[in-house]
Amino acid sequence: MSELLIYASEITPRITYVFQLFFDSLIKTPYLTTSDEEVFKSYNGPKLNYSANSYSAGELQIIPCGLLTDTGTKEQLINVTEWNNMKVFFRTDQGSLPFDVFSASFYLVSRYEEYLTRNLDEHRRFRHINSVAYKNHFLDEPLINYWAEELKKVIQAKYPSISIVENKYSFISTIDVDVAYAHLGRNVRVTIASYFKALLRFDIKAVFEKKLVFLHLKKDPYDTFEYQEKLFAKNKLRPIYFFLAGKRGPKDRNISPKSRRFKKLLKKLSAFAEIGIHPSYQSESNVNVVAKEIANVSKNISETITSSRQHYLRIRLPETYYCLAELGITDDYSMAYAGTGGFRASICTPFFFYDLQAEKVLPVKIHSCAIMDGTLKDYLGLLPRDCMSIIGELINKVRKSNGEFIAIWHNHSLSEDGGWKGWRKIFENMIEIGK
Repeated sequence: MSELLIYASEITPRITYVFQLFFDSLIKTPYLTTSDEEVFKSYNGPKLNYSANSYSAGELQIIPCGLLTDTGTKEQLINVTEWNNMKVFFRTDQGSLPFDVFSASFYLVSRYEEYLTRNLDEHRRFRHINSVAYKNHFLDEPLINYWAEELKKVIQAKYPSISIVENKYSFISTIDVDVAYAHLGRNVRVTIASYFKALLRFDIKAVFEKKLVFLHLKKDPYDTFEYQEKLFAKNKLRPIYFFLAGKRGPKDRNISPKSRRFKKLLKKLSAFAEIGIHPSYQSESNVNVVAKEIANVSKNISETITSSRQHYLRIRLPETYYCLAELGITDDYSMAYAGTGGFRASICTPFFFYDLQAEKVLPVKIHSCAIMDGTLKDYLGLLPRDCMSIIGELINKVRKSNGEFIAIWHNHSLSEDGGWKGWRKIFENMIEIGK
């Protein structure tokens, strides 16, 4: 069957972008676009009218609200209502769907609202409580995927023989290496300083632990890498490790990238995993700083670094993605909230970043992360036994949507020592039900 022809009175960069999102990624079907009414009216194949004008009885039509022919950012009136057991906004109550699915999806996936607020948290991050998804109780839903499924049903009902390729569910395990080792790998000055700090705190347990680790009588508690390698091999998974490799600072406390242990660990992990960069807290999306951090990692492995996740999930729009694009990063895994789980961009399918200031697409594909270990334990204050129902529900929603489930874990959270006791089992259970 011939391609789906989509008509819009004006083909803007936003319209081109959102059509690519829907018909290249969410509803995979060959399509064409036109702004010529006569071409659209005379076309004999499947077609979709994205305009306020009607050209035939019973045609497929989505009524636009105007967001995709606009430029820049301004406050939008977002009135969320229920339709077909889903939250929707930009209602039209006419057409094949009663809302402008393309504009609503663009608003969410472009992170339009994040350009409009200055009410940031202490780390200069957009607060999840300020999002339209949180305020309207759909943050835990990959809503755009649900909307795409409804649009697909409408298209298939009208054109049963149309060719649509189904997406496949995937599970990606990612590990952030913020601090490779609790005690090992530091220079003499840092080691002595940490030892005396423990003494001053009267933290006798930490003092003895350091001694045992340095005497090779106890394994460093953050050294969970051998356990991870065996677990990933057993489950036939290729994880992604994001390495913090910047200068030491208050929020950047990994071992030195110049150290022998750092280099040895990189080589070991690169044998069974993809290695990505974890741009430091202090990098502030500065191209020169991040370039040096990438070099600290890439020179120790035989692969080009193309994946990234921001330390502390600190995203600055659009600066972060211009920085990554300039440095050859093609895939970013920072799209998540630290304070809660769910889908920051309301989607579980990868998408390219759209800059609302320049009205253009950057060649950086964004992968949404649904949950983080620190979110569950530190921000939400949950115990391990309380977490599997939350994780399992998120996995089921992504699987239902044939999306990409990604969780953020850390090597130190897989230690059975200290405050993370019991979380290793949650990690194993997540892999078991998610893979």
